Amino acid sequence: MRRVPSAAMAGAPGRSIIIAVGDEVLGGFVLDSNSNWLAQRLREAGYAAERIEVVADRDDAIVAAIRRALAETAVTRILVSGGVGPTPDDRTLAAVARALDRPLEENAEALAHVQGIVRRMHAAGWVPSDEISAANRRMTVVPRGAVVLTNRRGMAPGLAYDLDQGGTRWLLVLPGIPREMTTIFAEEALPRLFSGGAVEHVAEARYGYAIEAEFVGPMTVLGNEYPDVAVGSYPQTETRELVIRLWGGNAAQVEAAFRRLLELRPLAER
Repeated sequence: MRRVPSAAMAGAPGRSIIIAVGDEVLGGFVLDSNSNWLAQRLREAGYAAERIEVVADRDDAIVAAIRRALAETAVTRILVSGGVGPTPDDRTLAAVARALDRPLEENAEALAHVQGIVRRMHAAGWVPSDEISAANRRMTVVPRGAVVLTNRRGMAPGLAYDLDQGGTRWLLVLPGIPREMTTIFAEEALPRLFSGGAVEHVAEARYGYAIEAEFVGPMTVLGNEYPDVAVGSYPQTETRELVIRLWGGNAAQVEAAFRRLLELRPLAER
């Protein structure tokens, strides 16, 4: 048995939607590790993901996904990752501009960031000129009103948009390169835009060599007696364990449901 650590934070439950942009994900060429990583951090911050949507590198697909997310007023954080680089198939910035009905314009902070990197690359002898190429300049032309999130691992900056001008709903645009996305989110977005969420409390029981079907009864009882606590079963083939995971916004309810699970199915049982 273990309880998954979570910091106690006061606040209303926040909800998020993750939109991953990339033909390479839809084509099965790469795993969508970004969304998995983000979903874990969002849950820990109290802004659990409502859903994860993967869309192609097509303007209409990206715009439609963003507008679907915007229409869900209970969702307070929308995260779009991928498609913000210098090549023609990077279409996310233009799509965000369409979805938000904002013009594209050169952002001075983004320009300074890209210019600084190009100058350092030129000084190191990696590029022949310290002038920004037309391709790299594309990353500095963003939808109006952006809060720039520094990318210390690459050129494409992260962007944040205050959707209601009150700081309660935000749309974030992040690079698809994992090391850049994780750095921007952890160092810039998380501390600035994800405070005050209500953390979901989690408890787990691990049963060795257990048969999943034998837990239908106990899980049904828990669902009836603790309707506000989610219960799931997750077979672990590698360790030959069955994980029964309980989670919810009320720590006392999760704890009570966990104790009830152990009454119904003690850990010593096979």
